Amino acid sequence: MTETLIKPSLIDELYLRGKVCLTAARKVHTDFKYRPYLALFADGTFLVDERAQTDIVLQNLAAEFCAAYPSQKRQKAQFVSPQLLKAIYRRAQDFDWYLPQYHVPADLSAGEKHKLRGFLVRILQRQCLSVTTITTPDWFRFYSPDKGHFALFADGWLIISEDSPCIDILSRDITQLYPQIQMVEVVPQYYINAIYERLLYTEPSAREIYINLVWQKIMQRYKISRDEALGVMQKQTNGWHELLFLTEQKARSMIYSDYVENCFIRQDAVFAAQMADKKDFRIGTFI
Repeated sequence: MTETLIKPSLIDELYLRGKVCLTAARKVHTDFKYRPYLALFADGTFLVDERAQTDIVLQNLAAEFCAAYPSQKRQKAQFVSPQLLKAIYRRAQDFDWYLPQYHVPADLSAGEKHKLRGFLVRILQRQCLSVTTITTPDWFRFYSPDKGHFALFADGWLIISEDSPCIDILSRDITQLYPQIQMVEVVPQYYINAIYERLLYTEPSAREIYINLVWQKIMQRYKISRDEALGVMQKQTNGWHELLFLTEQKARSMIYSDYVENCFIRQDAVFAAQMADKKDFRIGTFI
């Protein structure tokens, strides 16, 4: 495999055959440091940076990976270009199993690392509203298309990045949406990154949530069971295909758009009910 072969069809073939790139998957969680230099797929396809053929450092890194994850099935290593490895991980971002690499500085001091670990232990015992579903009807309000510079928790703890361009405005806007806020804390951006990285292991992906929303809508519209709704979804070939290959970014955007649309529907219903109470008002006519 060389750079000249790096075409979408080649990447499609790798994922069609290998299904999941284990070194990019959140449920396997291999160390991020291996991503630039190798890729392992679920079918055992093992791709290694071609520079490892002559570079002793990369040879040792590949050997270290094999020793660190001995239970993973591996075929004989195939040496490929660094560009192909980059393309593999770019495509991995389109799947719901992908584990994003949030940037947490590698050069933190021992004291800073200890402080970050303590912070995560405290904060992750709470329910994060800006990443997951909750039981209240309005949870969509906090499920932003872009997690951005904040994390909101159910007990009223709002964490905002010090890199946010408008901390006061962001704090005010979120407080208006969630009056239960008890404390606002400003932290380095990598704290926010670390929060969402850890939550990926316990919370559903945006794609999973959106598919479930579509499922619920079909059940309610046709008044059918969950299994029957799945059958309806699968018969809608184009729509089903789009759902299966929905990216996380697109799914987050569609979830938020669905919330906004429902807000307008509820507002229209309230307005119609108010107008219907007036004596001379008739729906569909102008008085």
